[in-house]
Amino acid sequence: MNIKSLLLGSAAALLAVSGARAADAVVVAEPEPMEYVRICDVYGAGFYYIPGTETCLKIGGLVRYQIDWTDNDDGWKKTTTARLKLDARSETEYGTFKRYIETSISNAGSMTLRYAYFELGGLMIGRNDTLFDGALSGEFDKGGGDFINQIRYTFDAGNGIAVSVSLEEADTNYDYTPNVAGKVSIAQGWGSVDLFAAYDATAEEYAVKGVAKFKATDALTLEALASYNSGLSFYGIGYEWSVGGYAKYQVSEKLAIGAGGQYFGDRFEDAAPAVVLGNNDWAIGAVVDYTVVENLTAKLAVNYNDGESYADGAFSGFLRLDASF
Repeated sequence: MNIKSLLLGSAAALLAVSGARAADAVVVAEPEPMEYVRICDVYGAGFYYIPGTETCLKIGGLVRYQIDWTDNDDGWKKTTTARLKLDARSETEYGTFKRYIETSISNAGSMTLRYAYFELGGLMIGRNDTLFDGALSGEFDKGGGDFINQIRYTFDAGNGIAVSVSLEEADTNYDYTPNVAGKVSIAQGWGSVDLFAAYDATAEEYAVKGVAKFKATDALTLEALASYNSGLSFYGIGYEWSVGGYAKYQVSEKLAIGAGGQYFGDRFEDAAPAVVLGNNDWAIGAVVDYTVVENLTAKLAVNYNDGESYADGAFSGFLRLDASF
């Protein structure tokens, strides 16, 4: 009897220990499949799908090193700038949904939000270049306008024709009346024509402008500009009227040269004590663009300004290196 009890007790103990060990066993979970970043080729090179979404993202930017100069400088004026660009896009029932951000930081310690906007079905909302933005391809010229908060709608009529209208706000907490800008664009195989109009609700002044570009040959492009301003405004250039032209020649795949000039008539009086109402001035300039290697470009610009607002003509220019990614 004692031996039988001992055997039964030992068996029960073994079962209890075995059950405890089974309860304490570690279960290793199956590893989840890894989702590799997929290339998105819908919107061009450089886009990737954000993991777990159908949104495509492109990260880009540049490092700029620039040396500016004028003929009355006493030393070097050098600036290093870094720009970061984020471009996110996805498809919806209303068309492409785009979100774009671009910031700029310079060695002077300034940080600027250049662009921050979204687009959907022809509607654009946020901070962008004014719809009135448009000028010659030189570095001497003036076209009017700058970055501004806006609500813009663009209607694509097809065959290279587009019509845009924008409500823009250059003031902060000033009133409830926005500026209004409009643009008609025509782009064809021979070149393009852009017609602009804008009204500054704060200054109660308007501006109109036309910019045309013609492909004279495969290598030579000719540009022309004409503008009229009723007075000083956000869209003005400080003169009542202006005309200008520019020629750009693509010497080779890497090298392009350009030159042109612009005449400014009937200057508006402003805060500068030496400025006289009605002065006529002019500017000329030349630009050399060279692609050193892929994503590294160099630009050399030399400008000359003269006229009734200048005691003597003034030279200026810069050398710029852009390393983009």
